[in-house]
Amino acid sequence: MRILFADDGVAYDGRTPAEEPLGGGERAVVGLARALAARGHVVSVATPIIDPVRVDGVAWLPLPMDEGDRSLPDEVDVLVAVRRPSLLSLPVRPGRRVLWVLGRPDYLIRPSVRARLANRHPDLLYISESQRAAGPDSAGMGVSVLAPGVAPAFLDRAAPAPAEPPVAVATVHPVHGDLGWLLDRWEHGIGPAVPAARLHLYSALLSAGLAGEPVPEALTPTVARVRALAGHGVEVREPQPEAALADAWRTARVFLHPGAPWDHACWPLAEAQALGLPAVARPLGGASERISNGDSGMLVPDDDAFVNVTIQILTDDGLHAGMVEEARASTRRRGWGTVADELEAHWFRFGR
Repeated sequence: MRILFADDGVAYDGRTPAEEPLGGGERAVVGLARALAARGHVVSVATPIIDPVRVDGVAWLPLPMDEGDRSLPDEVDVLVAVRRPSLLSLPVRPGRRVLWVLGRPDYLIRPSVRARLANRHPDLLYISESQRAAGPDSAGMGVSVLAPGVAPAFLDRAAPAPAEPPVAVATVHPVHGDLGWLLDRWEHGIGPAVPAARLHLYSALLSAGLAGEPVPEALTPTVARVRALAGHGVEVREPQPEAALADAWRTARVFLHPGAPWDHACWPLAEAQALGLPAVARPLGGASERISNGDSGMLVPDDDAFVNVTIQILTDDGLHAGMVEEARASTRRRGWGTVADELEAHWFRFGR
């Protein structure tokens, strides 16, 4: 089948996840496109790149810049618009239109968006049940939930080998996430109980701020606080390409996920779990769909529980080992090949 994905966000192609840090949504496009191509489908992906390139059987194309630009195929069986409904109007003749909703679904209630959807009649593809529940009514459109997969960089690594002193990792966004809440838990609870422990925060913005580079003014107090907490084991790390990130996380002992009601994807949580890294998370957004509560990690009901469970995983070797084993269980390790298979069998009904 001929499938075209279109994403007008950042410029990337199939090589990018191995070469530089990339957002979870973009890596999802790479993973699913590659898996569908491996199953024999003719797959193209259009992003704001300059030159076309072929990677792992997928044709990566520049998005059209004007009406005369003919970079896209004339006809496809399925057009998958990534996030933006405006991409449903690209100059191609699709047999079927799909809107892949990768982030917050509340934009779908805007009158202009509803009008575009009513005109193009796409199927809506969500990434979690929580996201679907937060979205608007279907208004007659087909609606499916397809849980995302995880890249081979996280699935193919050996079991975690935690370093000493023990390390907790987190990827909380310093502006949009609940970083202040996490720092409170660390400074006043986890850190004093396990003085040798380290908290590694992966953040490009924090790294820039600590290096004296310009950051949003609202972030200045957070940068100052993180700098002050260096003596309490808080360290900032630059985001990494997939393989380097997986190697770094293998040496950690626990993944901390404060979560947010609007975070329905929980990309890093899924990757940490696939790697075998136990997790502690609040039951917000899609977290409950990415973790096996009580087995591969814990969904905690309150602040004290977050602190106490994290301390246990940092210090109790038996508890940690059991959670690693559960997280790496074959039934939980979901690659993009499995996602492509489900897409064929249960939704697209692709032929082989």
